[in-house]
Amino acid sequence: MEHGNNSMVKLTSTNYSIWRPMMEDLLYCKDLFDPIDVDKTKKDDQPTKPEKMIDKEWEKLKRKTLGTIRQWIDISIFNHVSQETEPLELWRKLEGLYERKTAHNKASLIKRLVNLKLKPGKSVSEHL
Repeated sequence: MEHGNNSMVKLTSTNYSIWRPMMEDLLYCKDLFDPIDVDKTKKDDQPTKPEKMIDKEWEKLKRKTLGTIRQWIDISIFNHVSQETEPLELWRKLEGLYERKTAHNKASLIKRLVNLKLKPGKSVSEHL
């Protein structure tokens, strides 16, 4: 899912709806999903550490999760989330920045597609 077959994409301002499920899958495959698992949050709205895990291991797991998410964020938006030190907070910030704008992003892309015109003298392959 990562570098090997190039199927993971970096998050940009226009691809959150595609990036999010791919990132969730990547985190599950690497056993890094627990620190952002909303279904496992306690009343204080923080993820629950697995019972058999010691605090040091939990902190290491959270840091690995944070690093993996950050690795797949495009540099153009990284500065908006670079101060986040907890993986769940980073995840929620990304949701807040991009999830609610998904409909707007799709409309913007459709508008760009509709207005896309082939310039005279250019081949279709050059145009794409």
